[in-house]
Amino acid sequence: MEENNLLNLTPKNLALKWIEFYNSHNPENAASLYHENVTNIQLPYDKPIQGRESMRITYENIFKAFPDIRIEALNIVENGTWVVVEWNFSGTMKGEFAGYSPNNNKFDMRGCEIFQIENGKILIQHGYWDRDTMFNQLKLGKV
Repeated sequence: MEENNLLNLTPKNLALKWIEFYNSHNPENAASLYHENVTNIQLPYDKPIQGRESMRITYENIFKAFPDIRIEALNIVENGTWVVVEWNFSGTMKGEFAGYSPNNNKFDMRGCEIFQIENGKILIQHGYWDRDTMFNQLKLGKV
């Protein structure tokens, strides 16, 4: 999508574009939605992801590990520059993930993402989901 078209999206429409780009499994398109200095904190993990290029690499790894990964929006709430997406998330582990070899196990779970949008880009992203649920469904050993 052309850069200028993204800048005109409301926070809610940008979140919908995030879902579309995520489900298309294109790391470049997904990363294009982010501010150069984005901070992404996925609450199950201690270390934030910093910067657009780090987001692109993260998406590249996720799409390799789960080539059928899919997000379905259950609710979207917009308030000013903030938008919350409650989602259902599913996929099959066909590639390496979190240091584990592919095992063809599936996961299906719920959670949410909170985004702050600045100048048509995602500046802050917080993910709330249960790592134990995902890892147990994938049978990735003790969590």
